[in-house]
Amino acid sequence: MFFEVQDLTKTYIHNGHRFAAVDHLSFSLSPGEILAVAGESGSGKSTLCRLICQFARADSGHIFFHDQDTTHVPEKERKNLYHHIQMVFQHPYRSFHPRFTLEKSILAGIHNYHIPCTPEMLRHHMEEVHLTRDLIRRYPHEVSGGECQRAALLRSLVIGPELLICDEVTSALDATIRNDIAGLIRRICQHHHIACLFITHDLYLARTMADRILIMHHGRAVEEGTAEQIFLHPQQPYTKELLSSLL
Repeated sequence: MFFEVQDLTKTYIHNGHRFAAVDHLSFSLSPGEILAVAGESGSGKSTLCRLICQFARADSGHIFFHDQDTTHVPEKERKNLYHHIQMVFQHPYRSFHPRFTLEKSILAGIHNYHIPCTPEMLRHHMEEVHLTRDLIRRYPHEVSGGECQRAALLRSLVIGPELLICDEVTSALDATIRNDIAGLIRRICQHHHIACLFITHDLYLARTMADRILIMHHGRAVEEGTAEQIFLHPQQPYTKELLSSLL
């Protein structure tokens, strides 16, 4: 199995009460597949990302990548994991050092992983994400949100990941830019055969982006299927409620 989550659980305590942000969650992902994980705020989507990327530790359950258990990877081994699993964050400006140019941050990742990347290869990847050399030589505050998010995507792409995790990457952008960024991610993943876990609260975006959609509610997976199955033949009351809110 390429990527699989089995019975994953993460609980927190808030105001003296324990609650499950991720509650016995299970799903799988095939190479090159795009899976949208959708649900309202507080459904556990971002916590799931944090567990996969080792930013938080699961209470129970397992995460498998290429049949290896990566649920609790020792810190000294995480660099190898991050070589294969890259994450693009919701707020692009926060993901770059404010005193570094975009180019310096991108090149730092290449050097950190000792990746052979010629100027020609970098230029090719820049063209893929619709960026110019002039633009990436600017500082984060000197570019637009969409341009900064393209730079974040470039920084992940040059590492050569097998799995790309996109955590609400369009929610901080103007409406006119969201579809452009989502479409760009889909084309890149298809071209490079990169699997993608696309976290979003936007069901319309999930429909255009993903091969499958998983609906989360209170940390649980309540429904899963193709985009057409979810939109045309929803089975669960919560899914029907989400879809009705779009009308």
